[in-house]
Amino acid sequence: MQVKLENYSVLSMARLLPTNIMMIMKNILSISIIVLMNCAIGMGQESNDIIGNAIKVGNYKELSKYFDTKVDLTIGSKEASYSKAQAELIVKDFFAKDKISNYQVIHRGKSPDGAQYAIGTLTTAKTTYRTYVLTKEANGALKIQQLRFEATE
Repeated sequence: MQVKLENYSVLSMARLLPTNIMMIMKNILSISIIVLMNCAIGMGQESNDIIGNAIKVGNYKELSKYFDTKVDLTIGSKEASYSKAQAELIVKDFFAKDKISNYQVIHRGKSPDGAQYAIGTLTTAKTTYRTYVLTKEANGALKIQQLRFEATE
């Protein structure tokens, strides 16, 4: 917007200044919000990638770093809610019993309350499993609240 200054008094120019400053501040705020949202989404995506890679290579230690204090865990037909430490041991045993040959995420999604999920296929030497990983932010970090490995026979 170009304004010819010769037609304005000092008083009228002073009234224009706050409007321009407000517009600049709104633009800066909008850009800041967009950058912060992209960073938050990126961090969640990075955590989901780490979780997926941990499942793919059978790294129970790395996977358990993302467990919430309580985890709803399903392996085959056995389903229960476990503490983080208990869930780690159960997943360790599961990964040790059957060598993983592949893991692939088929679908990812997000619910309105901020929970994220990944549905995939885990292929082992003996069985193929449908997987479901439900994560939600807790204390500023993405945490696994539900982990399911269901045989697809």
